[in-house]
Amino acid sequence: DNFRLEFAKTHLTPWNKKAAKVFARSFIESGEYTSCDKLTIETSFRAHLKTLCSHYREQVRGAHSLPPPQQMIDNRQAAARRARRKTLFDHRVTAAYCHEDLVGYRDIIRDMGPDGMSGDESDTRDGIKRYIIFLDKWRNPAVAPWLRVFDRIFMTTKFNEVSRPKRGNWPRIRVPTTQRNVQREGKPVPGLPRNFYDEAWLSTL
Repeated sequence: DNFRLEFAKTHLTPWNKKAAKVFARSFIESGEYTSCDKLTIETSFRAHLKTLCSHYREQVRGAHSLPPPQQMIDNRQAAARRARRKTLFDHRVTAAYCHEDLVGYRDIIRDMGPDGMSGDESDTRDGIKRYIIFLDKWRNPAVAPWLRVFDRIFMTTKFNEVSRPKRGNWPRIRVPTTQRNVQREGKPVPGLPRNFYDEAWLSTL
């Protein structure tokens, strides 16, 4: 009745080692089990106790941990958005190099870089995760349909010669919107053709 364990420490503390011996002796003396190998019983008990100690410490940390500050959350979300822009840029560069009709646009795509790609925010509806596209205020909205041609070309690279899907990650589901991302980080990409910039935005310079 006074059997106690030290969950807050490791399973190898002197107290827990003695507890393993006590458990093994009581296990054998109970006569309810066929095993009488004391060493095996002690070893099995310590292995189980190791797991219990680990779970206990995780629960304690979870109970005392504070939610991450808002700045940390914002930083993680911003990093995720930048990573998605970079992935989108890489896909479009790949498309420019895999179709002969896009050869003349390779330099422009490279000049746009990840910052020239539209940003997005994750959204889940009916259990399906998608990404809502936000148009950059500085970029001409007409550029978006042009870039989607590269997206469709890239999709063709995800199928093999017999039109079966290849292994690997597939592009995210991105949904167009008319909203402008007025809070996006960074500066507009310089040096692009004039018609890549929004006329209203240019008039404010």
